[in-house]
Amino acid sequence: MASIGHESDEDQVDESEPVVCEDLNAEGSDVKPKLDFATVPGYNNVRLDQSLLPPPPTDYIPPKDQKQPDFMSAPVISEDTARQALLEHVAQQCCWGKGAAEKMTIKELQSSTSYHYILETYTEERSTKWDFDPFHGQPVDGPQNGPAPGPWDIAATFREVFKNETQHHEVPHTAYVKDCHKCSAKGHVRCGRCHGRGRVKCGSCRGTGRKRVYRKGKHEVKRCFSCSGRGKKRCTRCGGDGRVTCPVCKGHCRLRWFIRLIIKWVNNIDEHIVEKTDLPDELISQAAGSLGFQDTQPRVMPIARFPQAEINEASHRLLNGHQFPQRRIHMQRHVIRMVPVTQCFCEHKGKTLSYFVYGLESKVYSPEYPDQCCWGCTIL
Repeated sequence: MASIGHESDEDQVDESEPVVCEDLNAEGSDVKPKLDFATVPGYNNVRLDQSLLPPPPTDYIPPKDQKQPDFMSAPVISEDTARQALLEHVAQQCCWGKGAAEKMTIKELQSSTSYHYILETYTEERSTKWDFDPFHGQPVDGPQNGPAPGPWDIAATFREVFKNETQHHEVPHTAYVKDCHKCSAKGHVRCGRCHGRGRVKCGSCRGTGRKRVYRKGKHEVKRCFSCSGRGKKRCTRCGGDGRVTCPVCKGHCRLRWFIRLIIKWVNNIDEHIVEKTDLPDELISQAAGSLGFQDTQPRVMPIARFPQAEINEASHRLLNGHQFPQRRIHMQRHVIRMVPVTQCFCEHKGKTLSYFVYGLESKVYSPEYPDQCCWGCTIL
């Protein structure tokens, strides 16, 4: 549960007094000042909010000799492996009995392979926005040093391919200094706690200056000790001055404005699972499997000759959705994971049931297992 901050009684603001409308000089004011930005060639539409900048067009031509690797096959388990996997699974469950796993008769094993196709496209997007920091005499790289380079002309590189990453860069030659718009170059703004009065209502007596106390068997009205009967106390935020340091310029009165370049490298992932049994797809995606196919290229080709036609169709469909016209594509990778699945048909006490053994680690999915009990337990 999120914690909620509360003001102490002693620092409580007098909310019964008339509320003074906040202006641009007031601390925490929601009124946004109108800002006029410098004109930078190539960045005319940049504002305080990020604006996405599409990369320059490129004509990528895949090599003619680009070939796909050969496909591999997944392993098949035995009856002993299927029974041992069930016994280990039962041992890990709360209140499950192992008698059924030991005594049930395995009638048939139906082995199959589930296919997990994963497509990754590593992209880069660039956006810009006006930003500022307090000016305290630091160097200002402005247009006097030359024209600003284009957003896609600024050199930047990621640390590791297929890993999400964000970088922030200042666009060269875009900086300039201007008076702070929040405090009008004063370095301070009106205190938002006391509204510039320097005093707040006493929280102990609620501004009356007197408190009702119980003493020697009867109630008495006494002068408030906390505020000495005045009903108000000095504001602890501004120290009674009614002003606080400007939160924008930090008291420096001026701001250094510049264009910030935000670069995001994103690994876009889509997947498709081919599973013909009743085993839930999410179990396939989490299970270990053998690598049936992998290809990494600046642009991969759709899979066309995989034995499962559904994988070929999914590869074409997902690649068509990975165009990203507003981003630059650096690398693509697609893989086919082959997860072995065995459905075990069994008989126990005249009843037929089945369970699944799947993945290279021989995980078990057995919602029909007969010896389940929940006497005071919750089976997760």
